[in-house]
Amino acid sequence: MKWQTLILAAALGAASAGVFATAPTETDTIAVSVSLFSSISVDLDQNAWNLGPMQLGSVSPWSPFTATAGNTKAKLEIVASNPAGGWIIGAAPNTDVFQVEVSSPTLSLTTSYQQLASRIPHYGNLGFSLRYYAPTQDTKGAETSESFTITVKASSTIVP
Repeated sequence: MKWQTLILAAALGAASAGVFATAPTETDTIAVSVSLFSSISVDLDQNAWNLGPMQLGSVSPWSPFTATAGNTKAKLEIVASNPAGGWIIGAAPNTDVFQVEVSSPTLSLTTSYQQLASRIPHYGNLGFSLRYYAPTQDTKGAETSESFTITVKASSTIVP
């Protein structure tokens, strides 16, 4: 029994002194791939453009707006609707026809989407201004609401 205790004590002492070699080891790695979920979006700094009552043939001052893209590069397009009251949007004011002009790029809004910017960087801003030209003549009457909407659309610049 003394021999076994002595051998065990000698083995423990040798192990603690580094006489015994440690078992070989091997490592491997896990490659982790992660990215942010793509969110194609646009936010406008203002969601209303209150022109108030206007005289026939008058022109509003420029009104500035800022569009901010989401976390993905985006193409921005802009479109207007025709009012329910009977006026229509056109390239120049006329009888029952009004115009909305965009400052940059210079264009007149229509009921078809037009390019506002070809590529806005992620989280980037685009400043633009709008100006309203009232019709030169009216056949609908002042009691008719001629409210309309303007829509800015963001879409991906990445072609699949």
